[in-house]
Amino acid sequence: MGRDPEGAEFGAIDERRKLALAVFDWCAVCGMPFGDEPRWQVLPLVGEEVNSHAEMGFGEAPVHEVCAVYAAQVCPHLSSPNARLGDGQRAGQRREQTVELGGFRRTTQVNVHPSPIQQGKSTLTFCHADEVNRFAYSRPEELEARYHQLLCDEQDIFVKPSEAKLIALFNSMVDENNEDPGGVVAGAAMYAGAVFAPSILSVLGLSAYASHANSAHLFLDHENLRIWAIEAKDPATKLMARWLIARKDNIPDVLAEWRKIGRTSPPPTESRSRRAR
Repeated sequence: MGRDPEGAEFGAIDERRKLALAVFDWCAVCGMPFGDEPRWQVLPLVGEEVNSHAEMGFGEAPVHEVCAVYAAQVCPHLSSPNARLGDGQRAGQRREQTVELGGFRRTTQVNVHPSPIQQGKSTLTFCHADEVNRFAYSRPEELEARYHQLLCDEQDIFVKPSEAKLIALFNSMVDENNEDPGGVVAGAAMYAGAVFAPSILSVLGLSAYASHANSAHLFLDHENLRIWAIEAKDPATKLMARWLIARKDNIPDVLAEWRKIGRTSPPPTESRSRRAR
């Protein structure tokens, strides 16, 4: 969802925020990392083979199971079988009577895909593998016992200081410039390697980061990362550099693939002789 000084826009999907979630492997509800936990998605069609969903991708970012069950109880759309969509393209469409969710062990790809509701636009889709479980419900009351059990079983998620600060920035309503910090963190995600993803700049709202391609190769070099981690003026970029250093080779598969693409493509001429600042 997007955010501005007046609050969060719960009915909108923000592609910039989705990009940050993909790069750092965070939950779309709480903003915390998945680690070894499965990631859950609302399945488009109840009863369909889950492999078909995993292959075609999901238009929303995944969430923890406890976050999925929480959202099913508080989200106006997910909690009511009588809920109707209100955006211009789907106004009046009702929620399915039964909602089914599937959990997956890992995210395999995040791809650029033509938007199914906005002609001429592209969005990010998440692909997963290794189904672990699924459940369905019609009304939120059916999930109360499951939710309480998940709360009882829940364990604290440990994150290192640099990631904790990056998450806090991402989850804040507005930054010191009265702007959505999701856009700022998305810029850092571009530097981290997302800018190397095929056709990424065609995604709705991401063309604004085209200039990041001029410097992103610098973030593939460990020595440059150390400089950015100290000297970067943008707090999100500084924290992202520290996150990459702390993670070493243990970074999310999606980001690792994008950084691999970056290493096999020549850097722009202007960035070859520049040091990170």
